[in-house]
Amino acid sequence: MIQDQKVQLQFAEHAGRLNDGLPGSHAGESLNLLAQAGWLGLGVPESLGGGGGRLLDVVEAIAAVSEQCLTSGFVFWCQRAFIEYLAASDNRWLQAEILPQALKAELSGATGLSNAMKHLAGIEQLRLEARLDAETVTLNGFLPWASNLRPKQFAVAIAAQTSSGRSLVVAVPASAQGLKRGEDLQLLGLQASWTSTLSLEQVKLSHTWIISDAAQTFLAKIRPAFVLMQCGLALGIARRSLNETLQSINGGNEQALINHLRHNTVTLAQLEAQVWQLGIVSTFTLAQVRQLFELRIALTRLALDTVWLELEAKGGSAYFKPSGTARRLREVAFLPVLTPSLVQLETELQRHRAMEQVA
Repeated sequence: MIQDQKVQLQFAEHAGRLNDGLPGSHAGESLNLLAQAGWLGLGVPESLGGGGGRLLDVVEAIAAVSEQCLTSGFVFWCQRAFIEYLAASDNRWLQAEILPQALKAELSGATGLSNAMKHLAGIEQLRLEARLDAETVTLNGFLPWASNLRPKQFAVAIAAQTSSGRSLVVAVPASAQGLKRGEDLQLLGLQASWTSTLSLEQVKLSHTWIISDAAQTFLAKIRPAFVLMQCGLALGIARRSLNETLQSINGGNEQALINHLRHNTVTLAQLEAQVWQLGIVSTFTLAQVRQLFELRIALTRLALDTVWLELEAKGGSAYFKPSGTARRLREVAFLPVLTPSLVQLETELQRHRAMEQVA
């Protein structure tokens, strides 16, 4: 997908700085690079200013970036997920005014839909409240976690519920009065991903900022793309880590590691085939959504396993903090908790199985 070696090197060169959040390092470097290359428009219809193509192209691009730097891959996913919401909306104003800015990375797109995805899965209630008037929507509440919140230059997609039970998806610009971004959260890795809290107190916006006035339907519609694009994160790390392990095999460790390495290599090939199969689907059936959840779980567990195997293969030198292996250990630890987390995915799959047994 991404063949430009110079671009690949640029992501690799700042991977450590972005993961550790060193002074002067921020996700904007990666977003600008992605925008200049046109990769933020992959899978977006040309009629909306994108580059066309399929969702599979997006997954492979996110994987290629994540091979070099998961922080860059993650903010790529955040930006592209926000773009997906706008592209899937019926709101022409957002598509004409905000989508071009997101495609050019002139503003960062944040997805504050963690709570909403849990709500869709029946795990928790919506945290944010909305009041709809004739011309405005007023929002209140608190989000404990959102990423890609470029200071003063972001728009975040959130879901909120009215007192009557109606739920909305709204894009909230950083300039909105009553919106407060907290300090960057202190994370194990991905420190430069602009991850923070958001407080909304009487945030009043015109209806032009409403992405969808039927959140349940809209979220169910975009969730497959939301999850499938996340698969690129684990796919990239698994590919890179397997390659690093292969290069570290020698006469002294081959017998101890080769069977595990072969197993992971075969597993990766099988999961890649599923990614390619689902990456060309336009409308997901319930069975395909379940397959997608299982795929996301399997890829994440494979990524975790491959990095641990890489550590075994490289030995003590890989345990030094500046090493690429140590960085990948911190990066991959994020994937099980990325919403929907492995626990949330497993819980929803179990719920579906229970419903089938009752039926």
